[in-house]
Amino acid sequence: MSKTRITVATVGHMPADFDRKKIENWKSSIFEITGHIESYSLTCDSDGEDWEFSDKALETVLPNNFNGEFLVAIVNVPIELNWYSRRLSASRVTLSYYEIKEILRTSNIPLENAAFRLLYAYTLLYRRSGNRIPDNSESTNFTHDETRGCLFDMNGIKSDIIYSLHKPIICPDCVERLKREKVTVEVISKCQNDIRRIQKAMFYRISDFIKKHPLWSIVISAVAAVILGAIGSVLGSYIYEAIKLQA
Repeated sequence: MSKTRITVATVGHMPADFDRKKIENWKSSIFEITGHIESYSLTCDSDGEDWEFSDKALETVLPNNFNGEFLVAIVNVPIELNWYSRRLSASRVTLSYYEIKEILRTSNIPLENAAFRLLYAYTLLYRRSGNRIPDNSESTNFTHDETRGCLFDMNGIKSDIIYSLHKPIICPDCVERLKREKVTVEVISKCQNDIRRIQKAMFYRISDFIKKHPLWSIVISAVAAVILGAIGSVLGSYIYEAIKLQA
């Protein structure tokens, strides 16, 4: 199975804690990032009533030629209808960190997780749509309004995005829909295995466990203290005997 080739670019100023190398180095079973993430200037002004950038405005600054089979352009400004992602013409997609970056930081979720989730979601959309990304004028049924922690959550309420950025899933309904739309079982399975790695850093996973299971955390800490104490005692005795033999 050949991997889908994706070009990723940034347009305009990025958040300080955005790590493009993390995206470039991500290993996926179903897609590959073509080359380095290149940066483009946001040379146009917003053209919406609420200072948002319309699809038409963004299309004027996005490249028309790219090496990948489709393009994901990352921005940090409000986009049309205040969505966090929109499909544009010529198999181009935009992801906006406007507002969601604060939501992710509050929940201790890396900004890159949003990019990872959308890279998988759009790769599957690309495959189920005959190797193309439909633009926003085309009706599709690849998202659902209910928040399930799924790659295909609509997230009309932006704060709900956190539920699909830590160990996201492909819900059973979406799995069946993908199969009906001729996405192979192998691709679906590989994607499911891959997206388990989209999660919070270890420190915050431990912190979440402690908050969710405080009693178990106390028990584990107590047992760990006893074990470490016993190990320390044994090592202390060993070192003491070794010193005596050397004396």
